[in-house]
Amino acid sequence: MKPPSKDAITKALNILLESIQEENKRAFASSCTYPLDSIPFKQLATNAKALGLAKSYLNKEADDLISRIQNYRNLAAPINRLPEEILVMILETFAASRTVHDTLQLLRIGRRWYRAIVSSPQLWTRLDSTLPPKIARLVVERSNDLPILSFDWNTADGQGYQNKRKEILEIALQNSTRFTLMKFQVSSSDPIEIRPLLKAATPMLKTLTVEVGKGSVARGAGLGAFVISDGVSLKHLALHDTSLNFDSPRLSGLITLSLYRSAVPTSVSTLLQVLSATQRLEELALGENGRIGQPVAPGPQVTLGHLKELKIEDITNHYCAALLSSICTPVCSCVYVRDSRRREGTDTLDPLIWQSGNTQTATLLGLDQQSDTRVLGISITAKYGVVVIQVREQGGGSGRFFSFVRPHPWELLNLLGHFLSDIPFSPPVDLTISSGMPHGDSFNLTPWSSLLESLGLSDPKACLRALEQLAQRTAAPNASERGTNATQVEDWVCPNLQYITLYIRDIESQRESLLSLVRKRWSGTESGVAPANPPSEFEIICPRSGYKELRELELEVQKVVPSFVFRG
Repeated sequence: MKPPSKDAITKALNILLESIQEENKRAFASSCTYPLDSIPFKQLATNAKALGLAKSYLNKEADDLISRIQNYRNLAAPINRLPEEILVMILETFAASRTVHDTLQLLRIGRRWYRAIVSSPQLWTRLDSTLPPKIARLVVERSNDLPILSFDWNTADGQGYQNKRKEILEIALQNSTRFTLMKFQVSSSDPIEIRPLLKAATPMLKTLTVEVGKGSVARGAGLGAFVISDGVSLKHLALHDTSLNFDSPRLSGLITLSLYRSAVPTSVSTLLQVLSATQRLEELALGENGRIGQPVAPGPQVTLGHLKELKIEDITNHYCAALLSSICTPVCSCVYVRDSRRREGTDTLDPLIWQSGNTQTATLLGLDQQSDTRVLGISITAKYGVVVIQVREQGGGSGRFFSFVRPHPWELLNLLGHFLSDIPFSPPVDLTISSGMPHGDSFNLTPWSSLLESLGLSDPKACLRALEQLAQRTAAPNASERGTNATQVEDWVCPNLQYITLYIRDIESQRESLLSLVRKRWSGTESGVAPANPPSEFEIICPRSGYKELRELELEVQKVVPSFVFRG
């Protein structure tokens, strides 16, 4: 937008000065019309004062006019043409995901918004510990008798405002029967101040979260267990470093359950009793408790027919194994299991979990006929005694992850191979054995023979075993059949293997083993039987010393396996 011309500004100022001259009954020359040096000295001050007065009044009138224009424009805006009840519905949706402070800010937008907010009790149904007591009382008053949809108590960041928190706590206690959601985040140094509210009558409560922060006080010692009052069934429960009476009938309708640190029951049987009573549970999360002592034994079988998400993280290995062997999750599509980093004796439970025909474990892996998502492949990695299983699903998803720490990882790998081989719907497997695995000579390809599509090995002894076993033939299930009743036919070990990566530091010591494998498996010159299909990729990673000798060996192997290559 262009500014007014100088002539227009001069005319406007002259009109204003003439008006001032007329109002004050005195004459003076206009500095807009005459040169300054033609105006008598005594009149300069008067002229300056008159121009300043004109400017101030002009600014005031312009500001008032701009304000009226903006106000009219706001009134004409589409949102201000909405009926007030529609505006309140929009504000209610906004308030559902915001704090009371955000609602208070909306009061400043305009008279119409202020009137709509103040006269709508449903917009005043949230309390939190950061409110000044006067505002908290105002919120309670304006909410009338409606249920208070959320009460948020957060003292984990510090110990300030002690007196203010006491007043807020008193207000909360007076209105606890109206709460439908309570969320507590408290410091571990002084969590006991919320005990009265946890024990108060909360007949309408449906969501409860209690989290005690990490600190110098022993976990859970400051707050301890509490008994929840009678009322409607809880829908969502999350406890961190505290516990409640798990026999409460209010837990029967739980949809989500999260238990962390000392909130995890020390007995698997106790946890299973809670789970068996929750017929509608859809999400279960357990974590950060690596201190549960032995012995831990599996409990009675519990079917969680509605469970969709399972998360077990940093729970002692024997507890995790006992729980997995005790639950059945027929529709669970998101699984994350990572047991404790501690190396504990859990090998005795592994044969139970990975027993051939165990439909519970197959369901967790998504390998049952009822699964809605097709499993495209399974990646298994073993490194430093940790066995990781990742399931690749249709659509690029990877919603199933398992990580197990074992003192004897080779035993678990053998169990995994046999277990997957007996599943009719088991997909191709990528197996990677990294460095740091003790007793590499225990590596055995036989359990994986019908499954492997990709093999990566870093352990020297495991590499030698692979070179030896891949040159062998064995009885294996018919390629078109799978399961315990499949017909056994003789074939090469891992006939479907397409990708091979071996890390061999001293390739010269393995030269004859490599050439023997190539001649027997892929050329058929030594075995006298039909050769196996050559892999799509076959690489050996080794030091590049002795380049000429490596190149000669590489060319010799490539005559039979064109994809073979040495990499440094």
